[in-house]
Amino acid sequence: MKKIFFMAVSFVFLFAVSVSANAVSVGDVNVYNFDGGLKLHAYSTNDNMNDHCYVVETPEGLVLIESTAYKENVNALNDYIKSLGKPLTAALLSYHPNGYKTYGEVKIYATENALKSWGEGGSVNNLTKSFIQALGDKVADDLPEKAEIVEEGQTLNLAGIDFKILHSSDGEDYDIEIPAINTIYRHMMGAKTHNILVSVPYIEAEIADLKNYQAKNYSLILTSHNAPENQKDVAEKIAYLEKVLQLATSGKNKDEFLAGVKAAFPDYNGEAYLEMSAGALFAK
Repeated sequence: MKKIFFMAVSFVFLFAVSVSANAVSVGDVNVYNFDGGLKLHAYSTNDNMNDHCYVVETPEGLVLIESTAYKENVNALNDYIKSLGKPLTAALLSYHPNGYKTYGEVKIYATENALKSWGEGGSVNNLTKSFIQALGDKVADDLPEKAEIVEEGQTLNLAGIDFKILHSSDGEDYDIEIPAINTIYRHMMGAKTHNILVSVPYIEAEIADLKNYQAKNYSLILTSHNAPENQKDVAEKIAYLEKVLQLATSGKNKDEFLAGVKAAFPDYNGEAYLEMSAGALFAK
């Protein structure tokens, strides 16, 4: 492990919080320090996947939210978890379960739909196979075959705090609310990133979800492909989705839609996702 360095930054949330940055062997970690000894360790892989994983730390222990694709990142994250000197009490794996064996005998929680997506013929299983075909043994190919099944709406008390399992627009994964730190996890958002938007009803559901985030005034929005975001990012994403919805319902064809979105959001990342959205929205 590289030498740890520190920088403190003040943020205005609903309660006092500061952020410190810890170096790890691969990627980096930002640590959000909350009142009551609660911490959120946000691990970024800094690779072509741009994966982000989270460790919630309480006085009683640690809870992992999501893993990542490459073995070297899984190993780096596991080393970091061990360095915290507290037991890893649970893993909430929603859409990124790869490398689960590395973390030891930890109880994994998942919805039935999430577990199915990891199994033969499931979307995460198929995605992992495509990664292996392209990238070989760099990819962590171990996917859980079983998990403690949780239901949408269920609240789990893990390491002394509550984690509420919520429905996601994607259907195969699940969202997680962490009331003790006024935070929500979802698979994707990204205020400056195109997302895969498969239908008009899906876009409408995404807008409704984000407006709910505004109503609940979450301090942080965690995702698997972006650094933690805030309410300013939520507002920007809603504006993006509303514009995309307008272009999807008024556009004559895929090319017109693509041109309109690119003109409205010229600096957005994830153009491949935009192409996939256009293909789905204007499929014949």
